[in-house]
Amino acid sequence: MEKILEITNLSKRFDAYQAVKDVAFQLEAGECVALLGPNGAGKTTILKMIVDMINPDSGTIHICGGENTKMKAQIGFLPQYPNFYGWMTATDALQFMGKLSGMDKAALAERIPEVLMQVGLDAAPKQKIATFSGGMRQRLGIAQAILHRPALLIMDEPVSALDPIGRREIIELIQSLKGETTLLFSTHILADVEEVCERVCIIRDGEIVADDRIVRLVQANATPVFVLKGEIGTSKFERLIMDEAAISRVEHKHGALYLYYQEDADAAREAILRVLMATGIAWTSVSQAEETLEDVFLRMVGK
Repeated sequence: MEKILEITNLSKRFDAYQAVKDVAFQLEAGECVALLGPNGAGKTTILKMIVDMINPDSGTIHICGGENTKMKAQIGFLPQYPNFYGWMTATDALQFMGKLSGMDKAALAERIPEVLMQVGLDAAPKQKIATFSGGMRQRLGIAQAILHRPALLIMDEPVSALDPIGRREIIELIQSLKGETTLLFSTHILADVEEVCERVCIIRDGEIVADDRIVRLVQANATPVFVLKGEIGTSKFERLIMDEAAISRVEHKHGALYLYYQEDADAAREAILRVLMATGIAWTSVSQAEETLEDVFLRMVGK
């Protein structure tokens, strides 16, 4: 497969703060990959270095085989908060952006209607941007980013500022772009990642702590767990179950008690039933559960 993005040993420091530490990863043509991490992890700094908005202290970035500083025509970029002149229409804005990127008048006349239709703004080509909703502004931001048909589309937190309706619109649009270009976007919204991506790079404190397909990542890092539903607030049960060697830890979440164990599911199940009988609490179910990307992510970033 053709390598669209190659990053090697990328680092960036702001005064005494090390924002990015020796980051390395690559994207192949057609991939949709999420940079996943909590706020302040370094996601935006990495994206801004890729699109040449800030310079790295060390490391290399190659787009389609060339240095990123020389390959800007191959990059489309959607910032977290795209800015447009409110007095412009969607068509005006795309004409302005297209000219800045070197597109000629004839190419823009053909391409702008196509892009407006693709992002769902074809019914509002002459509407003033000042009247746009947040979702419409974000769709216009994507339109300007793909106007010149880039090989790599970079998006910084594309849905974080949107209401549920706007977020759904943008997620569906990102889905539609898969296969048309290679996508890399930053986010901390796990549901979006699971819906549109096959692969994630998890970042913590400026370093990549995991880079894999979601299915493999969860399988490799999942902790076996039983879920107990019932009178889960009973402190006596929790105290006794933690005395059982088969149980490694106990957590309250999602209205249930999560009982983690090491390897022996039968020993853990027997321990749970034994303590249930000893305490006599009312319980509705004990089930073996599979962990999710959220569980793995929270453990990896230390939250």
